Amino acid sequence: MWQKSSTIRNLCCALAGVFLLALPAVAQLQVGDYLRMNLNGSMGFNYGGGINGGLSDHSMGFTGNGVLTGSYYSPSFLNFSVSPFYNREQSNSVFGSLANTTGVSSDVNLFNGSHFPGSVSYNKAFNSIGSFGVPGSDLGLAERTNTQSFTVGWSAFVPDFPTFSASYGIDDSSNSIVGEAGTDAVTNRTLNLLSTYRWDGFMMTGQFQHRNTDANFTQFLEEGEAPITTTTSSNSYGATIQHALPLAGSFGVSWNRLSYAYNYQDSTSDHNSGSSDTVNGSAAFHPTDKLAVSFNATYNDSLLGSIPQTLLSNGAQIDLTEASSFRSVLVGTDVFYQIFKTLGVHADVAHEDQTFLGQTYSATQFGGSVNFNFDHSLLKGLSFSVGVVDTAQQATNTGLGFVGNVNYDRKFYGWDVGANFSYAQNVQTAMLVYTTSSYSYLASLRRRIGERKYFMAGYSGSHSGISANSGTTSGAQRLWTGFIYRGNSLNAYYDKSNGLAIYTNAGLLPVPATLPAQAFAPNSLTSYSSKGYGVSLGLNPTRRLVVSASYGKSDGSTIEPTLSIYTNNTLINATMQYRLRKIFVNGGFTRLQQSAGTAGTSPVMVTSYYIGFSRWFNFF
Repeated sequence: MWQKSSTIRNLCCALAGVFLLALPAVAQLQVGDYLRMNLNGSMGFNYGGGINGGLSDHSMGFTGNGVLTGSYYSPSFLNFSVSPFYNREQSNSVFGSLANTTGVSSDVNLFNGSHFPGSVSYNKAFNSIGSFGVPGSDLGLAERTNTQSFTVGWSAFVPDFPTFSASYGIDDSSNSIVGEAGTDAVTNRTLNLLSTYRWDGFMMTGQFQHRNTDANFTQFLEEGEAPITTTTSSNSYGATIQHALPLAGSFGVSWNRLSYAYNYQDSTSDHNSGSSDTVNGSAAFHPTDKLAVSFNATYNDSLLGSIPQTLLSNGAQIDLTEASSFRSVLVGTDVFYQIFKTLGVHADVAHEDQTFLGQTYSATQFGGSVNFNFDHSLLKGLSFSVGVVDTAQQATNTGLGFVGNVNYDRKFYGWDVGANFSYAQNVQTAMLVYTTSSYSYLASLRRRIGERKYFMAGYSGSHSGISANSGTTSGAQRLWTGFIYRGNSLNAYYDKSNGLAIYTNAGLLPVPATLPAQAFAPNSLTSYSSKGYGVSLGLNPTRRLVVSASYGKSDGSTIEPTLSIYTNNTLINATMQYRLRKIFVNGGFTRLQQSAGTAGTSPVMVTSYYIGFSRWFNFF
């Protein structure tokens, strides 16, 4: 039972909330001759409760959010924005109202429109609900997150001199999966420098980025495993020169260098470092409206440069020794000619020399394709392109490769029909010794079946894999349908996926199919599979009332060596809002059943609900 003092305090809060509804709007505020401010937002009062692990709790209190904007002297001299929020329900999150979030978002801009503008921003949020990534899952795993970031930037734009921009940011975050012990923490520190200069028709760009990432993983998904600590550092340099050429042409040269190092420690420790240099040169000409010709050359001395930044900056284990044994030189040319309005032909040839792990590879690749668009009869709206690729290495011919793409988009007897199919076989990956085969497809239907009534449905999928590496295939399928009637909607979906992933501080991230497994540290990849389905309903029975409800379920699993877990989510979420002038009555309900661990792990069930009111104000 509640204590008497708590009851009195809650009654006082309720009375204060009623008083807020009677507050009038206040005019704009000006302080002195130069400071001008505007403040608007909403304030309210909520009653909420929850059940977690069989234990219930209840609370009453204020909620609110606001936006304070203003300027000093003039908006171009100094302007600012501060947006605090307190006990805000996360009803816009995929996981509904599992938590109330408190925090602030703010920024200050100095000398806008001058030659030396600057900016400062600060953001902080407590008790947010996020998603621990599981590839192919709409839900993932619900996690509680605290975040904080600070960024400062400054630029110099002086006429007839190179431009210069600099920014430095610090981001901190900590998260814990709902129902699991342990907390992950990540700190990123990033410095960005950028300069551009235009001189005598040349456009020159230079850039630099330094990033440090410190991460602590409790391995809450692997009971009894030692915590993981990673420290990652990277420097990225880049320079580009561009200039126009005769015959409607242009050329460009670019250089990029990435140096990367990390320390990885759990029950064992690992330290690795490496670098990658890439040089690109290209020239393109468009001598007639129908003819386009281009030439290109590329040098690359490490596979490290082919690994996406999302993996490098999220603690992925990269085998830098293997990646740095790679060298590649490629030269090629490409020609396209539009014979008729509906018919175009394309041809290209490229020669590449590579070394990897002490072996030398050389190949010449020939390709050609035809593009055709139909303009008449039932085939109107249909276009396709087909191509052939032949790769001849120094020892043998790897065989023909095929690429194709078909598109269809047309209104047919009241139906909006759309479709796409793409296919590629024996297409080169980042290494000559590997090829990949892939296909993807999409089909959609949409029809108006009455006044403000619409039906839609679709199906999409993809499949890819490196031909010479078993177990590298990945695939995904998704089926969806929806019905809209006078502002009301009903939607449903089903999806499933499988492939290779790597464990990072952002969750499981899919591994690019174009990179061989040797680019990553031994035993760092895990196979995953997931499937899920869900349905959602949105109702607008009156002009002032909006109701929404959804149900979702997903299952997933991963296989050793990196991570062997089973995940399961069942989520029910519902919200309601009724508007009466500037007053809003809000309500919400969320129930999450979630498990992550070995097969048979008992799930945790969390239930939350709230009801309350809020009023919008234009304070000044």
